[in-house]
Parts: sequence; C-alpha cells; structure tokens
Amino acid sequence: MTLLQPSNALVLWLSLLMVPSSVNMDKPEEKTYSCPVIQCSAPAVIGLPGRDGRDGPKGEKGEPGEELRGPPGFPGKVGPPGLKGDLGPQGEKGEKGERGIVVADDLQRKVTALETKIQVLETELNRYKQALILKKIKSIGRKIFVSTGKEDTFANGKSLCEKAGSVLASPRNEAENTAIKDLMAPSKQAYMGISDEQTEGRFMYLNGGAVTYSNWKDGEPNNLKNEDCAVIQDSGKWNDVNCLSSNVLIICEFSS
Repeated sequence: MTLLQPSNALVLWLSLLMVPSSVNMDKPEEKTYSCPVIQCSAPAVIGLPGRDGRDGPKGEKGEPGEELRGPPGFPGKVGPPGLKGDLGPQGEKGEKGERGIVVADDLQRKVTALETKIQVLETELNRYKQALILKKIKSIGRKIFVSTGKEDTFANGKSLCEKAGSVLASPRNEAENTAIKDLMAPSKQAYMGISDEQTEGRFMYLNGGAVTYSNWKDGEPNNLKNEDCAVIQDSGKWNDVNCLSSNVLIICEFSS
C-alpha cells in the first residue's frame, strides 16, 4: 500500500465532511474519530533563513548621555621643582615658651668650670714667667724675648728659633727695642728678624711685612760689605751687617 500524499489526504478529508447530509439522521449518532490535518500529515521542514533587510532611515539624534568619571589613574612622574614663591605674610606671634632652666643651668656650670681652669692656667703661666725673668728673658706686653746665650750666623740663628717655635726678635716699638738691648750683655750686638735679602735697600720682616719701627744709627744702613742683615747694638741703635757674621747673639721672640 502506498501512503497518501499530503494534498490527497486533504481532499479526502473535505469529502468526508460533506457525507452527513445524505446519511439517515434517525440512526443513532456514531462516534467518529478524526485527527487534525497537521497532526496526521508529515512533519514540516524548516527552511533556510531569509536575507537581511535593508537598513532603515537614520533616527533622530538622541539626548546626550550622562557623563561618568572613570577611576583615577596611576600617579605620573614627579615634575621639576617650580620657581620659589613670594614670601608669605608673617604669622601671628606665638606664645612665650617655657624657660629652659635645666639646659641653662647646666651650660652655666660648664662655663664656670672653664673659667676656673683658665684662671688656674693664667696663674701658673705668670708664675713661670716670673721664674724665667730671673734668666735671660724679658716680657713686654704679649711678647717674650729669650736670649739663647749663643752667637751664630743669621741663618743658624733663624733655624734655632724656628725649632723652638719662635722667630728672631724684631722690636716693633721703643719698649721692645729696650727689652732686647737689655738681654744682650755681655754681647755687643744681636740679630733681628729683619733683612733686605729679597729686595736690596728695602728692609722687611721675615714674614714679608714692611718695617713699622726702626732705630738706625746715623748713616745706616749703608750696605758697605754686602750687608743684608740687621743687628741691634748694645746702645740700642741698629746697623746692617753681613749675614754670615758669626759673632752675633741670637735672641728669639715668643708671642703669648
């Protein structure tokens, strides 16, 4: 038996609907069973999707959307320092602080202790000065002149004083000149820290400074025999001599 095609089944079903008009209505109604065409027919087949439609007309411009702030980004590199700004207005004066009693008292105690030590040292120094005066020493102001008791050349005398931390005596005023003169006996002359070895005819102190006080004999200095060094004589007057003279006393000068 061949199955009915869907179109033939539909025709058969329509014919059956027209049959009751010729059937005897007196007969008891018999129950007939039928099935919907859709259920009895073969299952439908899904077709291929259709083509996309054309784009519609452009709509009207919408309202601007609400602006949303995004999360903060990572901090960037530190930029170069800016120019120094103007000085701001002076602030109000603060309240007076408490006095540092502890610190001030401690500092005062230290100062007092130092002052006491200085007084002790000064007393000891004066005592030594008095003892040295009994020897070939003279103290004038802040200077101390010490006679070595030795006669030598200018160069050796300068070296001797330097080793003792001093220089050849150089009087800067009449009082110092007298003090040096009084140390000379029994010698007749003593070297001074004055010469014109650097510039002929221009006597200067050994440190290069210009001579500020002098007591030359009449007609001196005369550079008679290549005389570049200066001596003080037992009269207190000055004279120029040859620096190689070895019968000249060495007197050193200390600054106190």
